[in-house]
Amino acid sequence: MKQNRRSHKQWSTPWEVHSFLFSEAYVAGFLDGDGSVVATVTRQSERYRFPWRMYLRINFTQHIRHKAMLENLQEFLNGYGHIRMIKSHHLAELVIQDRGQVKAVLERLIPHLILKKGQARRALAIIAIYEASFKSKNGKSFLSEKQRNEVFALIQEIRNLNSRTGGKRLKELCNPVTTSPENGGSQEM
Repeated sequence: MKQNRRSHKQWSTPWEVHSFLFSEAYVAGFLDGDGSVVATVTRQSERYRFPWRMYLRINFTQHIRHKAMLENLQEFLNGYGHIRMIKSHHLAELVIQDRGQVKAVLERLIPHLILKKGQARRALAIIAIYEASFKSKNGKSFLSEKQRNEVFALIQEIRNLNSRTGGKRLKELCNPVTTSPENGGSQEM
């Protein structure tokens, strides 16, 4: 008797089709299991007052065959973020990086988070610091040196919660004792 085999592209589960089955608790569990709350620091052009830029990001990752589920998740999260494909690893990822969207999603999910609650709280604290900072005429935030140090400390905590090896480089970048920009120290404001 011939066995009926379906290709991996045909496999699906019922919840992949129906976004109305999502709840904040389900999505929080998904974030705890197959997601991440990430804080990154990148070097900016020398024309900026501060040589480092901070990014917060929420990722939900699945095998490429579950892309439809990520599309439904995106719809459940008010259309926030974008879905990117990592074909070399057969992954699809919903990435939310806009600060306002990150805040809205984390505020919605934090009551239900277990494993990523610490990262979420720290990410929301970073956003609160930016919201309390001085705003220029074009709406950009300007952090005081104290606020910058608070943000970098919170980023370090998120990185440590995510991985015990992820924080070393950040400490080197933001050593407050170093005053030389080449060594990652602070610049005059």
